[in-house]
Parts: sequence; C-alpha cells; structure tokens
Amino acid sequence: MKNNRNLSSFEGSTRRRSSRLPILPIVLVVLVAALLAFFWSRGGEQPQQRVEKTIPAEKLGQ
Repeated sequence: MKNNRNLSSFEGSTRRRSSRLPILPIVLVVLVAALLAFFWSRGGEQPQQRVEKTIPAEKLGQ
C-alpha cells in the first residue's frame, strides 16, 4: 500500500482563515502605541517639590 498523501501544509487545507483574525492584533498594537504617545506627550513624571511644614516652637523642644 502506497500512501499518496500530500504533506504540503498549503494545499491540504480547504478552510480559509478569516480576514478579521490578523486585524485584531494590529489594532491592539496601534492602540497601545497611541496610549504610550498620549501619556508621553503629557509630560510623564513630574518633578517632586519639597514640602516644608511649619512646626511651632513648643513642639520643637519635645
């Protein structure tokens, strides 16, 4: 018995993939890139400012 099966992965499948499947990852990547660009344009991390609290003279001696 001789097996005449074709081992090519391109010809064996009659079912075609949906065209929506590759679009979803592309949309997600573009969305993440847009969010990163948006947050980057807002300035990112703000420099910290020193906070000076006034302490009454009575509490300094305690």
